[in-house]
Amino acid sequence: MASRIGRMIVIGMLILLAGCNLGQSPAEPTPEALTTAETALTCDEVVTTALQTADQVCAGVGRNQACYGNRLINTEFQDNATSVFNNTGDIADLFSIKKLTTAPLDTQAQVWGVAVLKVQANLADTLPGQNVTMLLYGDATLEGITPEMKAVTLRTGVTSTLCANAPKSAMLVQSPEGTQATLNINGASVTLGSTLYFTANPGSEMTIATIEGQAIVSAFNTTRIAQAGAQVRLPLGGSDNLQVMGAPSEPEPFDVQTVSQAPIPLLERNVAVGPAISPTTRPAPTNTSVSIPPTAALPCTPRADWAATYTIQRGDTLFAVAQRFNLTLQQLQQANCISDPNLIQVGQVLRVPFQLATRVPPTTAPVGSPTPTNPNLRADKTFLQPGECTIIRWDVANVSQVYFEGQPTVGSSSQQVCPTTSSTYTLLVIYPDKKQVPFTLRIEVALPTITDEPVQ
Repeated sequence: MASRIGRMIVIGMLILLAGCNLGQSPAEPTPEALTTAETALTCDEVVTTALQTADQVCAGVGRNQACYGNRLINTEFQDNATSVFNNTGDIADLFSIKKLTTAPLDTQAQVWGVAVLKVQANLADTLPGQNVTMLLYGDATLEGITPEMKAVTLRTGVTSTLCANAPKSAMLVQSPEGTQATLNINGASVTLGSTLYFTANPGSEMTIATIEGQAIVSAFNTTRIAQAGAQVRLPLGGSDNLQVMGAPSEPEPFDVQTVSQAPIPLLERNVAVGPAISPTTRPAPTNTSVSIPPTAALPCTPRADWAATYTIQRGDTLFAVAQRFNLTLQQLQQANCISDPNLIQVGQVLRVPFQLATRVPPTTAPVGSPTPTNPNLRADKTFLQPGECTIIRWDVANVSQVYFEGQPTVGSSSQQVCPTTSSTYTLLVIYPDKKQVPFTLRIEVALPTITDEPVQ
């Protein structure tokens, strides 16, 4: 035991004092210098030593600063930046950083990258001591860094190690207790009053898991609320394979073991990982078949991530249906393998991104509990002239939570809106059984009148 403690102290001093040149092109440490029979640490010891080091050297990081918590970290600075980020314990202003990349766990080289960031996000200037803490570790990259984090891109790798208990590459984000902060990550708006766990695998998906509190995730006109123990998934693609390309999934249980391995003690508040939410059993749709015209040149599969359905009614046009779901005609066609928008029939079932609620869903509340009411979502005027405003009102009772356009609200309230173009507004209601139902209201705005003036 004394020998093991001695070896850990020696390696801890090497991590603190050896220092690598990690500016634009970091110099890798010499494995032979660190992995002799006398000094080599196990992978669990590398992680433990790295976390202890980061906890010690990053204690003084302040608002809108980043700390070099443990090697290796590759930093891309803004032009003319004067900050340095070469050695464990270095602190740099976020204004000077473009991109941070932390190194995956490497037991041969005895390295594991950890970076700690304190950002203001949208917190008030009157709260200088309160910051959003972001912890980047393992094979991870954060790009587009600014104090506001309005357009940041996260990438996490899936590099495997022989350490069964080593944290998987990810990012932790924590807001100050009692406050909410909003970030834009990979194109999704994320409002947190909580501690969140992020992964973003290129060309696959981004997951956002809530360790404590809750997360409000919005993308593609859909908002989901992830309570503690839940996660949502968003598909990634685009030119860099890292941009959100669809709506967030419905909340599902997170992987407790994976999240529990995250280095939570490095955050401002050390929170406990609780149990995952119970999976929700949903009945299979009774009719989701969509006829593919025989003239289609290529096989087509309706969008599987659009689990809701809409049945064509008499008088419907595909364009009008698309507007009700805030989609373009082309988006609705492609999602349902419809080559000719004029060839639709009454009773035809379409896949759509969310369900238009027509009644309050049944709940599993205890017998004798008050029955939830319909939100009665309405507007004083649903057809506006350019420049006009209207009041949207709602009344709902005996439910768990209510959100209007992604922001928390109360059961009976109203909000003025002044749309410049025809827009769909969403009231998200969370019922006692945790079921989330979006209620939508469409406000139409007339096109501006164009008057032909005689040419002078």
